[in-house]
Amino acid sequence: MAEPGDKAFFIQIQNGDKKAFRILFESYYPSLCVYAYQLVNENETAEEMVQQLFVKIWEKRTSLKIESSVKQYLFRSLHNQCLNYIQHRKVKLQYAQRIIEESKREPANAEYFLEPGLAQKIEESINSLPKKRREIFRMSREEGIKYKEIARKLNISVKTVEAQMGLALKNLREKLKDFK
Repeated sequence: MAEPGDKAFFIQIQNGDKKAFRILFESYYPSLCVYAYQLVNENETAEEMVQQLFVKIWEKRTSLKIESSVKQYLFRSLHNQCLNYIQHRKVKLQYAQRIIEESKREPANAEYFLEPGLAQKIEESINSLPKKRREIFRMSREEGIKYKEIARKLNISVKTVEAQMGLALKNLREKLKDFK
């Protein structure tokens, strides 16, 4: 039997060999999960992405053409999938930030939000942040102050500002996940 990384092994999978597919999955799943986690920084998401990759491979096995090694193909495919996920996440975050900014400028227009109660939920979510994190978030997002300037004003490091903003955005994403 060929090795899981060999093209010859993949031919077995293309021919519907479920045992060969299981061996491929078991051989690469752990390292692919670690790799995906390094890119998306979320365990559950990383595992889901690797599972999606293998589902896609099985579904399209007869039409897949692997020019490089199977290992290279798996990692490159996962890399692209993670980049797409990150880009999609950025777009959603930018949209949420734009909504937050608009809600601050024009609170009277809250009835025009796509989701009822979104403006109120955003404000509640911001207010639920720890005091210093909320202050950093508002300085950055509402006042438009750069991280470096926030760090100088609050006498903290830029890394601390970055970390607090990351935690604030993660918290807001979690609290606003029902409004996707």
